[in-house]
Amino acid sequence: MAFWLLGFMVPTTVQATPLLKCHFEVNAERSEQTFTPTMDPYTVGSVNLANRFRFKAIVLGNDTRVTSIHLYVSYQTERQPMLLQHAKFVAPQALEQPTPDALTGRVAVYSPFLGKELQYGCALHEVSP
Repeated sequence: MAFWLLGFMVPTTVQATPLLKCHFEVNAERSEQTFTPTMDPYTVGSVNLANRFRFKAIVLGNDTRVTSIHLYVSYQTERQPMLLQHAKFVAPQALEQPTPDALTGRVAVYSPFLGKELQYGCALHEVSP
């Protein structure tokens, strides 16, 4: 009985879950996407942005810790996506109340044709259950 009561007296810590939130703007159209950690980067799909750009965020880690984040921006040509940018963040720290672009800053990427612009910013949030 004493061991059972002791279990209630020991404080338990609740682990926060890291989530990557990215804000996008293409042709004055705004959107937001949330990405969760994964251990298998090959299962991560990309996000279509205004049928011009594709964005892929690979958040490597588990429910409590992110080991790295890889961001890919491609321009959607008629034949296949053309890689424009790859950014890597090693062991980023999740924050409780980050600004929308705390991880990446405000990034602008331009298409090779027509000069279309994609602006985005991402932040790694620490979300309590």
